[in-house]
Amino acid sequence: MSLKSSLILCAYKTATALIAPFGAMFLAYKKRRDPPYGMRIFELLGFYNVSFRRSIWFHTVSVGEINAAAPLIKAFVKNHPKLNVVVTTTTTTGAAQVKKIPGVTHLFAPLDSPIALRGFTNAVKPSHLFIMETELWPNLLDEAHKKNIKLIVFNARMPEKTCVKYEKHLPLIKDLISSKLDEVICQTKDDAKRFIRIGVPENKVSISGSLKYDLKPNEALFFDAKTGIKHNFKDKFVLCAFSTHEGEESILIDAYIQIRSKHPNLRFIIVPRHPQDTAAAIKCLKEKSLSYALRSSFNQHLSAWGDEILIGDTMGEMELYLGLSDAAFAGGSFVNIGGHNPLEPAFFALPVITGPIYYNFKDLFETLFDSEGAILVHNKEDLISAISSLMENPDRLKRVGLNAMAVQQQGRGALDKTLKAIETNLVR
Repeated sequence: MSLKSSLILCAYKTATALIAPFGAMFLAYKKRRDPPYGMRIFELLGFYNVSFRRSIWFHTVSVGEINAAAPLIKAFVKNHPKLNVVVTTTTTTGAAQVKKIPGVTHLFAPLDSPIALRGFTNAVKPSHLFIMETELWPNLLDEAHKKNIKLIVFNARMPEKTCVKYEKHLPLIKDLISSKLDEVICQTKDDAKRFIRIGVPENKVSISGSLKYDLKPNEALFFDAKTGIKHNFKDKFVLCAFSTHEGEESILIDAYIQIRSKHPNLRFIIVPRHPQDTAAAIKCLKEKSLSYALRSSFNQHLSAWGDEILIGDTMGEMELYLGLSDAAFAGGSFVNIGGHNPLEPAFFALPVITGPIYYNFKDLFETLFDSEGAILVHNKEDLISAISSLMENPDRLKRVGLNAMAVQQQGRGALDKTLKAIETNLVR
């Protein structure tokens, strides 16, 4: 490592060590309306009530990442039932999903502070760290390198914008990031090329495809809704806007109002990404004097749901909402979030609509666009036009949905490839 890189890393370590307690307090405050961290907030600072002689560490971030990684982790645990497998997340909603995976220990990931990371590695003693997608933090990588923890990035992706930023500081990036990675298992050829561009040796880079194609949704829940509850709405067109964020609800609700003035058979389900987004949606609906109902206020089968807008305020029921729907809008694409995974509605042959900001799933959406399995809208007027077109053209509705499903099915296979690569690293 060059002298310049060493000095920058030293300054970063000092700054993060000082800032970490304030960062933990901020996160605790931010999560006060979500499932809270509670006393486990101290895990962020490196205080853990566990002690392992050896473990395997999988690190994810939130709900989307753990849902994609869960089948892989389950398969790994099945192959290695005697190993201590630790799964970390950075969010409380992600933690709730990890608890559904048998045979693993969930911990909140330490903040990228040298003190917090040392506390974690001393308690857990990981021999291998498998990082999901993009969590490449300098202190994390340095701690793993110092403790001889084998570090593998799986389902790895790197947007072109990020790669260009890294290339502007290539000697530093090579010292702090690229040289610390033992293997990078990428989603696409373009991702692989970008990791090589930032200095990861070509022989350490491989391609598996995206784990998100290998999702295993609750088909029983979907078809229970499709054949049961949906029967009450057989003459209605139901649009589901999933994983929406604050700032989008006004666009979506205004579009709904305008479409329903011409198509009164339209029904609307909005499934916010976070509790604070639910509050924003409710506020918007009240301001527009629209009636709404919370999913949590109904019985299991939603038999009492009528004409009002349904707000999906429950966890783990996305398949139910999709089973009620004829088309889906991917949230996070009208605000600078970068969009959300369209593959679950695609799995069920539902047309997917996205706004213009979908950089988190750029390659996937472009494949869907090329296959006419998704529809791009740039504004409210485009959204109104797209939904109206699907409502007025049942053949197009069916065709776009089937095209989406074909893309999802053709992309499967990443799980087996990734698991094989992980198993290979385990014995090296």
